[in-house]
Amino acid sequence: MLTHSRRPELGVVFGGGGAVGIAWHLGVIEALERAGLAVRAAPVLGTSAGSWACAAARFGLGFEEFAGIGDVSVPDRRPGLLHDLAASLLGDVHADAVAVSVVALPTMRRHLLDGGTHRLADLIAASSAVPGLFSPHRIDGTQYVDGGVRSMASAAHAVDSDVLVASLPIAGPLFGPIGRAFEVASRRALSQWRASHGGSTIVLRPGRRFAEAVGSRPRALMDVELARRVYPIAYDTAARRLDRRLSEIAVREADSPDAVAALS
Repeated sequence: MLTHSRRPELGVVFGGGGAVGIAWHLGVIEALERAGLAVRAAPVLGTSAGSWACAAARFGLGFEEFAGIGDVSVPDRRPGLLHDLAASLLGDVHADAVAVSVVALPTMRRHLLDGGTHRLADLIAASSAVPGLFSPHRIDGTQYVDGGVRSMASAAHAVDSDVLVASLPIAGPLFGPIGRAFEVASRRALSQWRASHGGSTIVLRPGRRFAEAVGSRPRALMDVELARRVYPIAYDTAARRLDRRLSEIAVREADSPDAVAALS
């Protein structure tokens, strides 16, 4: 189905979106596994909620493990809160081919930090530290906040692969002006990635059922019980869209093996 090369077959970018975003990503991960794609070994790049999804993809964590953390009331600026929550799931593990997007203070520059060098609990705490809701997290002497401050997905910085899947929990017109802006920025970044790497891209974002279940309240994104309700919707939506896009890639490659399929 996919081209054969020395590059990884699959790369995945996981965007931001709170607890509900994590539920969306877990549905995407399940859909990728169902499609026979090696998501547990794939290079992954996460931002905010997407950093939690990177850990889920690498270590096979399911929704119940995340739900077991419980509700997090926001704002909660206790230092170390996010790290302790992540460490309760992951301990002190590192992971190769995992990167997360963070923003450094006070420069506000985006950085991609590597899971082979840093503990995943530290990376998740830094990438998820939404300003005003959670405290910044310090790694090697630098304070970091949520990577979504600069970009909700950072797809242009994903590594080389044959197919890059962008899992975007709050992208698209169903989420209003913020969703439209997220979608435009993400598609621009994916276009830059295709120009650099020549691979195919697949965007997986919610449909109407998911968006209507979430509603328009920003704090709903942190609601674990809501996340539980939308998780099966996420899987169903992602699986159907993924099947269709993979079929389109297969057809395009059969017609023109050297063609670049921009299936976003």
